[in-house]
Amino acid sequence: MAALHATRVGNSSGFSLLEVLIASSVFSLGLAALAALLLTSINGAAEARRDGYAAVAAANLAELIRLNPAALNHYLSPPQTISRICVGANSCSPGQQADYDFRLWQTELAVAIKRARGLVCHDATPVDGVEGDDRCDGAGPLVIKIFWSGPDKGAAPGSNPRRFTLELS
Repeated sequence: MAALHATRVGNSSGFSLLEVLIASSVFSLGLAALAALLLTSINGAAEARRDGYAAVAAANLAELIRLNPAALNHYLSPPQTISRICVGANSCSPGQQADYDFRLWQTELAVAIKRARGLVCHDATPVDGVEGDDRCDGAGPLVIKIFWSGPDKGAAPGSNPRRFTLELS
């Protein structure tokens, strides 16, 4: 019987260490880019959640104002403290109900969006204003403005101001 002999042609003994190192580096860069993309996606989703909550909160307050139009001045100039808890069997005047509803709305807003603040005012130019300077001029339509700061992204706190405005008709 004839023995079979395998003969090697050329030098193809496998990958060199340099090729493995280059492939590992390219793979690592790809993973780093994927991690950065994931982080950007998470931040974008969180900001969209805050924007969405601000829109829903403004719509909820608009409905409260529509349900209690006699107490509009209480929404425009809310007191520092509420005089009565208006829940269940506790009967309240329209003004007391507005004070309670607005204070509860502000509390829920601040819990849902960190450091958020909302207000109701008349404003001829409703898309202006920043936290600390709402620029409500007392003229024009009734508007709800909500202010907060977005993610700081390594900068000073409050450096990414955000605003949502809803004009009531």
